[in-house]
Amino acid sequence: MGATVLNVAILGCGKVSRGHIKAWQDRDDAEIVMLVDAARENAVETREAADLPADIPISEDFREALARDDVNLVDICTPSYCHAQEIADALAAGKHIVTEKPTGYNLEECRFLRYWRWKCPEPKVAVAYSLRYYPVNIEVKRLLREGVIGQVFAGQFAWNHPFDPDKLGQPREDMVGYLCDKGGRYIPGSEACGPTHVFDMARYFMGEATEVFAYRRPFSTYALAIFEGEATASMRAGSTSDRGLRSPTVAIVQGTQGTIITSMSKDNKYTGVICDADGERVIDASPEAGHGDATRTENILAAIREGAPLICDLEDGIRSSEFLHALWDSYNLGIRVPVHQAGKTG
Repeated sequence: MGATVLNVAILGCGKVSRGHIKAWQDRDDAEIVMLVDAARENAVETREAADLPADIPISEDFREALARDDVNLVDICTPSYCHAQEIADALAAGKHIVTEKPTGYNLEECRFLRYWRWKCPEPKVAVAYSLRYYPVNIEVKRLLREGVIGQVFAGQFAWNHPFDPDKLGQPREDMVGYLCDKGGRYIPGSEACGPTHVFDMARYFMGEATEVFAYRRPFSTYALAIFEGEATASMRAGSTSDRGLRSPTVAIVQGTQGTIITSMSKDNKYTGVICDADGERVIDASPEAGHGDATRTENILAAIREGAPLICDLEDGIRSSEFLHALWDSYNLGIRVPVHQAGKTG
C-alpha cells in the first residue's frame, strides 16, 4: 500500500474503543472514516469525546461499513458475543481486521472462525490481547524464543483488576453489562472463562497447554496447566484492592539457564529483569503499560504493508479461546480436563 492512507471503521463505540481510536488518530497514515454502534447515542458521544470530525458518518448496522469500498479495515470493539459473526462477515467482505478478544464464545465459534479463515486467507486479522503488546512482554518473548534462559520448565502468572473495597456488596441497579449491552441486546452466555489476559499471556510465553485444572471464586480464577514439553504453570486472574499493588509480580518464567520476572509498580510502570549466569539485569524495553494500542496499530499496519508477522493473529486468538473453554470446563466440572482444538462436531 506504500504511503496510502488506510481507512478505518470502528465497530462498537463503548469504553474500550477510546484507546483504539486514539491509536489511529496518532498516525498520519490512517484515518477513521466511520463509526458503528447499535446504540447510536454511544457513537455520537464517542465522536464528540474523541474530537472526531462532525461529518464522520454513523451507522447502527456494521454491514454498512463492510459494504463501503473505501473502508480498508474494521476495528471490532463490540461486546464479546458479537465478535465471531462480525469477524466472519468482515473476512467475507475482504476487510482487514483488528478485533478485541475473545475470538470465540465456545468451541463451535472457534470452528466457525477457522472455516472463514480458510475461505478468506488474505485479510490480516490482529487480536487485541493487550498484554502481548507491552514492549517488555515483546522483548521477553524474543528472549524465550532465542533460548536465552534455556529450556522453559515452569511459570507463574497473575493479572489483577483493581476495585474499590467500599463498594463491595452493593446491589446492581441495572442489567446493562449483565443481561444486555448498551444497545439493549441480550448478552448470551459464554462457554469460556471470563478473565482472559493472564491465560493468553501464559500461552504466549509457555506455548500450547495440553491440560488444565481450574478453580473459580468471586475474586479470582486460579488454574494449573501442563504445557507441551512437560512445562507447568500456575495462573491467577482476579481482582485486588485499589489501595494495594495491582499486579506486583506479573510473570515468572523459569528455565534451565535462568529466570525472567516482570512486575508492575503502584504507578503502573511495567518492568522486567532477567537472571542468569551473568547476574541480574534489566530487560531493555519501554515500561509502557496500558492496552498496547499504539504497538498493536503499528503491528497490523506493518503486516498489511510489509508482510510483517502479527503479534497475535486469528489462529492464535482461536487457540486462546480453546484454552479458555478448557478452563471453563474444568472449574464447572471440578476436574482436570484436556485442552481440545475445535474439530468436527456434527
